[in-house]
Amino acid sequence: MIKNGYLTRVSAGALALGLCSASAIAAPASSAAAQQPAASDGGEIVITAQKRAENVQKVPISVSAFSGQTLEKANVLNVEGLAKVVPNFSAAKGAQSTYLRLSIRGIGAASNTTVEPSVAVFLDGAYVPRIGSAVSSMLDMESVEVLRGPQGTLFGRNASVGAVSFHTAQPKLKKGTAEVTGEVGTGNRYKVTGVMNVPVGDYAAVRIAGSQTWFGGYWQNKLDNRRYGGTDESVARGSVRVSKGAIDWVLRADYSKTNGDGATNIDFDRSSVSQTQWDNFVKAVGAPDTNLNDRYMNQFMTADLHDKQWGVNSTLSWDVGGGSTLRLIDNYRDWKNNQLDGDVIFTPTPILSRIGVFGSKSQNHELQFISPKDKWVGGRLDMVGGLYYFHEKYQQGERLNENAQFCNVLVRPVGSTNNVACNNNLTTVGGPVGGINAAVQDVNQTVDSYAAYAQANFHFTDKLFATAGGRYSKDIKDGDYKQVANLFLQSQRANESLTFPHISDNRFTYRLGLNYEPTRDQLFFLTYSTGYKSAGYNSGAGSPSLTMIPAPAPAPPGTLEFHPERRVFGRETTEDWELGAKTSWLNHAVTANVTFYRMNIRGFQDRGYDGTSFTVRNAGNLRHQGFEFDGVARPFANVSFVANLAYLDSKFTDYRNAPGLPATAATPQNLTGKPATFAPKWSGRIGVDVTGDLAGEGWTFDLNSNLSFVSKQYGGLQNDANPQTIIPGYALLGARASVNAPGGWTLSVFSNNLLNKQYELGNLYQFLGGPLGLFNPATGSTGIRRLHADPRTVGASVTFRY
Repeated sequence: MIKNGYLTRVSAGALALGLCSASAIAAPASSAAAQQPAASDGGEIVITAQKRAENVQKVPISVSAFSGQTLEKANVLNVEGLAKVVPNFSAAKGAQSTYLRLSIRGIGAASNTTVEPSVAVFLDGAYVPRIGSAVSSMLDMESVEVLRGPQGTLFGRNASVGAVSFHTAQPKLKKGTAEVTGEVGTGNRYKVTGVMNVPVGDYAAVRIAGSQTWFGGYWQNKLDNRRYGGTDESVARGSVRVSKGAIDWVLRADYSKTNGDGATNIDFDRSSVSQTQWDNFVKAVGAPDTNLNDRYMNQFMTADLHDKQWGVNSTLSWDVGGGSTLRLIDNYRDWKNNQLDGDVIFTPTPILSRIGVFGSKSQNHELQFISPKDKWVGGRLDMVGGLYYFHEKYQQGERLNENAQFCNVLVRPVGSTNNVACNNNLTTVGGPVGGINAAVQDVNQTVDSYAAYAQANFHFTDKLFATAGGRYSKDIKDGDYKQVANLFLQSQRANESLTFPHISDNRFTYRLGLNYEPTRDQLFFLTYSTGYKSAGYNSGAGSPSLTMIPAPAPAPPGTLEFHPERRVFGRETTEDWELGAKTSWLNHAVTANVTFYRMNIRGFQDRGYDGTSFTVRNAGNLRHQGFEFDGVARPFANVSFVANLAYLDSKFTDYRNAPGLPATAATPQNLTGKPATFAPKWSGRIGVDVTGDLAGEGWTFDLNSNLSFVSKQYGGLQNDANPQTIIPGYALLGARASVNAPGGWTLSVFSNNLLNKQYELGNLYQFLGGPLGLFNPATGSTGIRRLHADPRTVGASVTFRY
């Protein structure tokens, strides 16, 4: 836990260093047409947050940007790792691999539902609709940009609080290169990566990258003495670039496949229940592991994971004359995930297993126009605009399978008529994991989204300019829902079948800003921006107490508020005020950026848990406010310090019908004035990077270390302000040391969580806590499961370049 004194010292140290905005990045792009971020040795950071390549210090938004090289130094391997280097950003995992909740400024959405994300993910300019499919490796990544605050004008309805934009390396013309890396690490982790860039004539090039990872897992199961949490992952990327005259075209294709068990270690918190409750629980189902500080688990396991996706992306840029560029981005992505995530009671007794089935087929098409930067109206006007279309067919499902002891544990007393009938059913029917398909849920959703947008900067003087932009979006949704449960699970899963009512939602979002540049190294900005998430469908597996009755007719036009009888919830809207400064000092030896913000979220789309399932609804209104500070200092040519710090004040301004505590779920709470989940007051990091020569003759070294920290926060799967779900604050230390030889090879050793801090990424209520006797009506409490974060990991790699 982060003590107040410790946090104060860390914060003061970060501010005293006077350090930095976005740590790291990219060499200036060769042209706006290429739209490819990169970083020079001088440290200039170029981003494409406004659809054109620009120096980050000239862009009036709160953004953190990193080159692939910088992310490698910080041991950031995937989107989850970004939380270590980006202030006011978090990535929460769950029992299912498809559950990944990305949050910016404390606002996010569960990714394994039909709810639109609050934080949009983009890959090479194309929207990735399901965050659960973005967990793959950052193979051959050129840069990553994290944009904080609503991005509704340029990025759309799905970026209501921010966006994460990934850019893969594109082929380099007239420069042939190749490299191979071998890596070994904790948990029987082995990885081989290769990248090759081949010029083809004077105007074309091909780039191929691939990696193969074998991972045994971190967790040892005492019940069967097997290791869990491991996966084997194969990733491949290929791209072709043709650039001649006014045309620059990049065609990309990618493929990834993950197989393994994908299991997570969700320990039981012994302190969450009384001695009597614990004794009865152990008598009924056996004792799960309760040590939150080890690498052991103790539960019946049936885990199996298969995840596969592929995609193609075409980016065609055409210099239409006068410095203007026309760009067409076409993208198609296909993702499938099938996971048997073990016995979901998480005990040594085989009771109930779950199979999650997910699939998404999507396409993006976007036509952009980018004006020259300094040629219109005497250099006073520039703009970007575009037309956008998105289509997705999304499927998700759940299969609950009764395991061998289901009847004896949950259909009691043993020997009763119902118990005998249940066991006879198990014996005669059989099933994929020793039981029957006890409950089957299938949800289908089709989305079509259309948009037109434009944003312009008008320079009144050389020092003062205004930004104005708007986007009109129209979203159309259709779908259906079906759930069937057998006699012995109908008390937890309702039989239900309906066609979702047709949704047609539209919204105009916009951005207004006034910006002042007194010098070339200073930018001050005041911005008001809006964002939204469209109305949608509640895909939660409802219990009988929440059974939704099919509507006799579609909802009237424009009626998009919460309608439980139709499984429809209304739109969520965001408005955001920002006051910021981006500054450089001492000939760019120091950069210091700060943004103060206030976000208001209305109609917050959130999940509520009834003990066995989730339902989605418009939860209420939120106000999130605070500041973000980023700084970098380079006191010497070979030494750089980085620091960032974020403060977040989260509060529900209206939530009078919130879910009750687990043991008193039928009694709603008034959470007005309470903070949201995954909204820590403080987060940030400090780091140092040192490079130098080793013994001359071309030998060099690079030492990098980062300390990231986060204060306490609610970490449950729903907003109910349950003190049992508070995650204590923690700090994580990472380090990497590399030696570069004159022959073109590099040897590195690295570690994440170097001090082996035992902490949790989130928590959940013990499934079926009521029937298992864990509810305490006097306090509202229940048994808590805590998701164990990764332990200390160490590794080494060697890279050969040609």
